[in-house]
Amino acid sequence: MSPPASTKVDLFIVGAGPAGLALANWFRGANIKVLIVDKKPGPTPRGQAEGLKSTTNEIFDSYGIGPQVTAESWRLEEIACWGTRKDGGEGIVREQVIPDKVAELGKPRETMLQQSRVEHHMLHNILSHDNIEIRYSTAPISVDVDTSCVHEADTFPVSVSLEKVTTNINTTNGDTTNGTNCHATNGHHINGQNGHQPNEHDAPSDKISAKYIVGCDGARSWLRKQLDVSLEGDLTDSVFGVVDIIPKSNFPDIRRVCYLRAASGTILLVPRSNKEVRMYIPVESGTALPDPKDLTFDRVMDAARKIIAPYTMEVGSVSWWSAYRVRQRVGNHFSRLNERAFLVGDAVHTHSPKAGQGMNTSIQDAYNLGWKLRLTLEGKVRSSGARQDLLRTYESERRPVALDLIAFDKGFLKLFAAPSAQFDTEILQALKFTTGLSIRYPPSCAVQLPKGIEQLGPSLLKADLVPGKRLPDFRVVYQADGVPTWMHQRLSATGQFRVIIFAGDISDSTASKRLHDVGKYLGESKSLKHVVMPQSEQEPLVEVVVVHCAERDLVDLSALPEVYRPWSDESGYDFWRVFADVESVHDGHGRAYERLEIDRQVGCTVVVRPDGYIGAVLEVDDVEGVERYFEGMNV
Repeated sequence: MSPPASTKVDLFIVGAGPAGLALANWFRGANIKVLIVDKKPGPTPRGQAEGLKSTTNEIFDSYGIGPQVTAESWRLEEIACWGTRKDGGEGIVREQVIPDKVAELGKPRETMLQQSRVEHHMLHNILSHDNIEIRYSTAPISVDVDTSCVHEADTFPVSVSLEKVTTNINTTNGDTTNGTNCHATNGHHINGQNGHQPNEHDAPSDKISAKYIVGCDGARSWLRKQLDVSLEGDLTDSVFGVVDIIPKSNFPDIRRVCYLRAASGTILLVPRSNKEVRMYIPVESGTALPDPKDLTFDRVMDAARKIIAPYTMEVGSVSWWSAYRVRQRVGNHFSRLNERAFLVGDAVHTHSPKAGQGMNTSIQDAYNLGWKLRLTLEGKVRSSGARQDLLRTYESERRPVALDLIAFDKGFLKLFAAPSAQFDTEILQALKFTTGLSIRYPPSCAVQLPKGIEQLGPSLLKADLVPGKRLPDFRVVYQADGVPTWMHQRLSATGQFRVIIFAGDISDSTASKRLHDVGKYLGESKSLKHVVMPQSEQEPLVEVVVVHCAERDLVDLSALPEVYRPWSDESGYDFWRVFADVESVHDGHGRAYERLEIDRQVGCTVVVRPDGYIGAVLEVDDVEGVERYFEGMNV
């Protein structure tokens, strides 16, 4: 049954694909009302995106669905590179096999799981939370933003009209587009195009009032048009087919990731579960490129057979296929209307799917925005100016990522379109780039450089402890029981910051005293006590975590300051905040200090944002630096 007119929600999300569901997962169990609408009749049934990079899998860990996703995913271990024969003969030959590995990660770089299953796990993760509602077969038809009150925290300046729709969804080559027109009061007018025409059977419009609106509605985004955001870039001259098939083939590397280079282009072949493979196939054309809508499955497969010769490639069954022309474009804005409206994922950047970045980048966009909206909606950012400063960092952090991705994609696409003498080197660089090792967010209220340093040098393709980069994942054991864990599995998406103290060898009296002094200061500081110590039964805004490298039997957990093991009347002491970088009983030694290049005698303190990125890197006892960080955040 439709809700009454003018229903109020805190957050209105357009689009229930990977980006919209990833954003909604930030608000599980929060006192924040979220409404998601999607014109589709239900979740994605098949096909679409596939590859999951390690950062995305860490996000799923933080949402509590990592084990389920991992259990269904297909791991990728090796890459086979094939090329034309050096003796001038016909056909392709294997040139080399390399590990699909980035050593700095210490774990698999990429797994395969189709978008429909990714959506399934994210959707079911929020269904039990009654603060989040999802409506399919529902489309926004107008939006109005009252700009006179956008600076006031408790107002609902966004007004949206919704209608139930019956839309012919094209699941092969893209979405249909809905829209009418949109305007904001006080003279701000935005216009769109009407794709859905109501009929006599449509239900009356629902009126929604919201504090924020986010467009996660794909490459043909309705909200992007209403916000008058332009996509800047190119429609390339590259047309590809993508097929998910069970192959009947004598090709020897059919179960490896393969780059198959021939004179007519390069196929990317990726193994999937259930005996299937996915192939991205350049479609041969003459002086005029074919329209993707005119391509047939047989023509795509004929192009594949020409490249894979002398090996055969027949089709046992096909579960999904598509054809597309690559668009490499980035929106000129990621947020509008004083940070009351945002665009996420394909709604604001598009590129080739061959690098496996579409779903990953969309989910990571949403992950970046989600914690900022949560802190804002929970009233944990103290002033209007601070709220806007924090929300502005979504565009300043994620738009450069999209621009870098487009630049990378152009080179990567050329690598597929024609043979390259530097193919092997470029592939190795691509493995690191697509893992996100080069991403470093610029200085802001949420990324603070060390005192006295105004800027850093260029970001390296390296997993390092640098402000603005993602905290490299590492394996340690719990001090209390020796159970091993990866750190990002421990950093649940609750909206909390973490102050991780790499205390060194605390069996040494000097290091032990230093850790005790820091703990006493944090627990008693007037500016920090209320954010690092639990208030009633609520989790603190800042969780203090210790990672030491002493032998566990030389450390008395009960003797540490309470900030490292806070007491709860409901559940007693929290023994899950202190970790040791030592050998585990079954999984070996994580060597976190060595991997992170931390001096075991010196140590350091790292402020980690709720999204797992580094906010500040400080000396181990720089408690004033911790205070400066949160004063700068104004939380």
